[in-house]
Amino acid sequence: MWIARIVDWHTSHTDLTKYFIEKIKQRVDFEETISNRHRTTNGYTLITEIIEVAVLTQKRIKSIHRLISLVEESKSKTLSSSILNDYILKEHHPDIIEYYSNINSKKLRENGTDLSELINKSKIHLLRLKGHYYLNILQELNQIDFKSNKFDRNALLIDKLIECLIPYLLHQGYSTTSISDIAYRYIKKNNANLSPINIIKNFDNIPRKYCFLIKVESDRNEINAILNYLKLKEVNYKKVVKSEIIKFIFEDFTVEESESLYLIKHSTLDPHNYLRNIYEMGLKHHVAVKDRLSLQFFTNFFDSVYWKFNPINHKFHKSNLTIDPINVPKRKSTLLETLDTTKRSYEFEFNIEDGIPYIQEIRDSLYYYNLALGSKSIENSLSLLWTSLETLLPYRLMNNDIENVQYFVSKSLSIGAIGREVTSFASRFINTNRANEKCLSNIDFKPSYLDYKPDGIKNWIEWLATEYNPSNDPYTDLKSSSNLLCKNFCRLNEIFTGKDKNNSNVKYWLEKIKTSETSIKYQLDRIYLHRNQIVHSGKFINEYSNLWNHLEWYVGKLLAFCVIKYIKEPDKKKFNKINIFMQLEADVDTVTNLLENNKEKKISEINFAYSMISKESWQFF
Repeated sequence: MWIARIVDWHTSHTDLTKYFIEKIKQRVDFEETISNRHRTTNGYTLITEIIEVAVLTQKRIKSIHRLISLVEESKSKTLSSSILNDYILKEHHPDIIEYYSNINSKKLRENGTDLSELINKSKIHLLRLKGHYYLNILQELNQIDFKSNKFDRNALLIDKLIECLIPYLLHQGYSTTSISDIAYRYIKKNNANLSPINIIKNFDNIPRKYCFLIKVESDRNEINAILNYLKLKEVNYKKVVKSEIIKFIFEDFTVEESESLYLIKHSTLDPHNYLRNIYEMGLKHHVAVKDRLSLQFFTNFFDSVYWKFNPINHKFHKSNLTIDPINVPKRKSTLLETLDTTKRSYEFEFNIEDGIPYIQEIRDSLYYYNLALGSKSIENSLSLLWTSLETLLPYRLMNNDIENVQYFVSKSLSIGAIGREVTSFASRFINTNRANEKCLSNIDFKPSYLDYKPDGIKNWIEWLATEYNPSNDPYTDLKSSSNLLCKNFCRLNEIFTGKDKNNSNVKYWLEKIKTSETSIKYQLDRIYLHRNQIVHSGKFINEYSNLWNHLEWYVGKLLAFCVIKYIKEPDKKKFNKINIFMQLEADVDTVTNLLENNKEKKISEINFAYSMISKESWQFF
């Protein structure tokens, strides 16, 4: 989790400019709780997806199920990422929202004319948005007075714009790495009032000239696959020696006698995405012409590639693709992370170095999961993760595979939406205090670590549900340390105490679970389509980072639940996958029913239920 150090901010920054940068960094930070990461979609990307799936439906009628699901997702009133709730579309293109709101999904199934109209109208809408969506975001940002004292109103607008911005940028071909890095550069810059606009102007869809440097062992012939790809694309490259580029490299850059350097010059939107592209295409070209080969060269590829802007005075940067699943050694295992994080609170023994204990009932799922984490091909990895998920299914209640997967995953994990909101705040609180020399030491409630026992989570809920007076209000200390942290506190405190008129009771938690369940179902439907295209037609997908990370999180969490239950079971022979997931579903239904029966009460009035709501805390991060 990235935390801003108070001393790093330039003095010209305001509360709102700090918040803008903190919020962007949070959305592209894959160390964040999954609920806080950027969405896969917004109104713009959903329209492009509707076109793709509608055209696919004309060729293959079975795809109509995915198209109908996509249209319903676009019309959702509860999902912030739907066409209906896209802020830019609401403010600047309400007629587009009206068009999709009036689509009759049933007619799409029955009438080819309606399908053709959907395709053509969506293409027209997309052409219109291609010229205006980015400019509309800039226009809205320009209207915000970042020196204003009206923090809450402006911060809410910033949230809505960032929800539109990040999926749009990723769709255009920018990387989360670039978004994160560029936002970070403005922390120490002067004239910070202009930083939000200047950050966005870096993503103007105009290709820029870059230089790339690849360092390889001279006897590795895998580089030939990359060079052949560059030749095919008529990209300018040459073999160089260290002395030729000495003024562009950092001081501790070393080149052994057994190593060679290749310099590439190319214009592209995003240097990190281009390095990702070189890796992918090099891998595909290499494997296509070789059999029974080692792919070790591609394992460490991102440790040996560098980039710089084309101007003469700019030096090479090492590739920083640590938050992209394309970088195999940097992929994190949600399974191992969950076990390692909860072992202290759940009181069980687990050592990452010893690996997972052998559990016959989930052996196949663990096998495919671990294969997926080590696969050099992102398409193969995604497909293996899906296989792992399907083999984990404990029972089947629905008619087909995808519906069973959707039911199982959404039912099991949506209950964690309540806790994820609480623990993401708690984690940011603890880490902010730690990174800024105990800046929150004046606040009475200051645990040194996040205890995932139900009582540990309950303590945080109770603190957030406390009505404060001027003598003990933590607002000032929180605000001076982090505007993002402070806003999160104020929002949760107002909701939990009933002061928020729009979210003043337990119904807020109930709707949160329902929205999470719906969101998981749509995300799985989206992943399933891509997985089928990989399996059945060999299609290589473009935007995979968010899909891969969500699928890995789903599988890793459910496997971790099984492993925890197995480790804590005194008689290992009694471990039963079906029984533990049936008990989980029963617990979920109990909590949902409790919230339903108390939905008109304030959250602060159901403290008797906090421990029950916090039970499945393995889902909370």
